[in-house]
Amino acid sequence: MKKMYEYDDSVVVESNTTVPIKIIEGKYKGVVYQYGTIKFLEEDDNVRCNFTYNIIENPSEHKEDQEFIDQLGEILVEVINDEIEETDEDFLREMETSDSEDS
Repeated sequence: MKKMYEYDDSVVVESNTTVPIKIIEGKYKGVVYQYGTIKFLEEDDNVRCNFTYNIIENPSEHKEDQEFIDQLGEILVEVINDEIEETDEDFLREMETSDSEDS
């Protein structure tokens, strides 16, 4: 499945903030934003994600309605999943290297 976003390194941000994301597919194509605070809230048997964001570029002046926020939420889930997979792979590689060095 093709990603609908990419990291936008062309935008200069403070070092303690998240990397800007540019939406490259779909209704919100061209919007550049970055996530602020991200919190996970446990409710009953479910986990809900709350986040803030900052719009950097909105060339088509899309409204920041619930559909827009839902789209940012879907991208956030994908970003988190990618990071978890990458961390797991790195962790496994480190374990393999460590095991082979001990032999």
